[in-house]
Amino acid sequence: MKNIKFFYLFALAAFGLGLIGCSDDDDDTNTITITIDEPVDGETIADCAQVQVHVDAVASDENHELIVVLHPEGNVSDKIIDYEEHTHDKEAHFEQEVDLCSYAAGTCFHLEVEACLDHDCAEKETAEAEFCLQ
Repeated sequence: MKNIKFFYLFALAAFGLGLIGCSDDDDDTNTITITIDEPVDGETIADCAQVQVHVDAVASDENHELIVVLHPEGNVSDKIIDYEEHTHDKEAHFEQEVDLCSYAAGTCFHLEVEACLDHDCAEKETAEAEFCLQ
């Protein structure tokens, strides 16, 4: 009889620990707002030598990964910027000046940003901007 009481007590304790144990549910409430400050979507850049790329990702809980890619429109393999940072901060920032003068006037570029909402990056927030040289 004493063994049965211990069994039920152990089962109840194990069930209780399962309810309060670690969970990935916290990741479900995480939200990230990505802001591409520079260049502005649709912008025409006059000074190809000093193009500012400035991105902010602000999370309600935490960022897990920030990915920034810049390439000429239609040529994904020509990555001018290929940045990836693993972070657990609430705010992630990327800022870099690039020289695009080696590209012809009128060339358009695509800036892609991804921020992972969870550690496995199963869910992502994305933003993009397209801009052209004058």
